[in-house]
Amino acid sequence: MFKYLYLTEIEWADTWIGGGLIPIKLASTYLHPERNGVLTPDENLIHKSNVDIRSLSPGIHLDNIKNLNMSNVVINGRRVPDIQNASYYKEDGLILSFCDSENAAIAERLGKKCCVRVSKLKELKKAIDSQLGVKGTMGPCQYTTDHQRNHFLKSVEDAWQEEFRMLWKFPENVSVTIPGGHAKLVAKYT
Repeated sequence: MFKYLYLTEIEWADTWIGGGLIPIKLASTYLHPERNGVLTPDENLIHKSNVDIRSLSPGIHLDNIKNLNMSNVVINGRRVPDIQNASYYKEDGLILSFCDSENAAIAERLGKKCCVRVSKLKELKKAIDSQLGVKGTMGPCQYTTDHQRNHFLKSVEDAWQEEFRMLWKFPENVSVTIPGGHAKLVAKYT
């Protein structure tokens, strides 16, 4: 399995090709009021519910809701749909984002200058897991038109990114050493 990684600086490809120290940032780093490149307004949001929890505001305070169950509830004279095991909270973690394809249009929208093809993703994740002391997860992002979100479920407005992620539940930005021989430079963009 291989994925593509778009980089802001061409010289950063050297580390991905030959190995060395790379930064991995928290998901909240990419939180922004408007969608723009890698920035999104719903990054690190966990929203799992049959009803958009935000529609219950101001009747319900939207802060750190986990496992909410409600039935036969009326707020401000309005019957609220029954809710089972709903959640709405922020959850941070380290993310490393790849793409399913190499595409100059994606690079341009991300504001990136080059692309490397990364292979041996399982070995890469395992090397990072051992340095962090935390076992991460990885998989493709899915995209939805509804309100639900998690680290691997994003708005359909982000579908152009064709994102594949690695995620570690870790509390701070880090730098880790990656092994060489797992990437190849495939494109430079002007």
